[in-house]
Amino acid sequence: MTRWTSVVVASLALATFTMSATATAQANAKSGGGDQTTTAKVTLVGGDTSKPVSPKDPDGSGGEFPGDNLDPDNKGTGSTGDLTIDYASNLVFDENSYADGLITATATNNRAFVQVSDRRYTGDGWQLMLTPSVLTGQSDNQKIYGDGASIEMGVTRFLASGATVSQYPHVTTASTTRLPLGEMAKVGQADRGTGVGTWIYRLNYDTTAPTKLLVNGSHVSETQTYTGELTWTLTDSLH
Repeated sequence: MTRWTSVVVASLALATFTMSATATAQANAKSGGGDQTTTAKVTLVGGDTSKPVSPKDPDGSGGEFPGDNLDPDNKGTGSTGDLTIDYASNLVFDENSYADGLITATATNNRAFVQVSDRRYTGDGWQLMLTPSVLTGQSDNQKIYGDGASIEMGVTRFLASGATVSQYPHVTTASTTRLPLGEMAKVGQADRGTGVGTWIYRLNYDTTAPTKLLVNGSHVSETQTYTGELTWTLTDSLH
């Protein structure tokens, strides 16, 4: 069994943005007994970003996260601010095949997800990046990296957490995209005007194309548990 734990790195926005919109309707009052028009004004301010967004159900309903029995101690990141990663699953892979010198291990937790919240209310967009670290053997500290192993993302998608008025972010990888260990890659992006609010990046939910760990068998020195880290990075830059 290979256990893959996550380290979440949430970027800080360069500035604090507040949505301030003023709506005004006004016309000259008519003389006599006709219709009269008055003025209405309202200033809309974005919500409080000093508290973290709690993990939501990855089914997109907006309900509270019921938990994952394969990742029971994960309560979320507790990150605060206007652009945050709120939750990232710890993945557990079990080896299920060895053919042509390639070991294939499939993630076992099918409720895996990463939760992103954009509370800037500017529509500037963002990028979600993933860096899988090298694998380290727990018995002999052997390292597996480079052409020795990669993550195959499988089918992934973005879901809105509850109702949303914003357009969806989009996945930037294919189901067969392989991410070499030790290299950062973009897995999702919200273009300008999209991705406002709380979003669920689902992975390992489709049994026909699950998330996999692929390891070159010649790089494995002995039977042991290998561990690594998944670093998720959220950036407010689209470049």
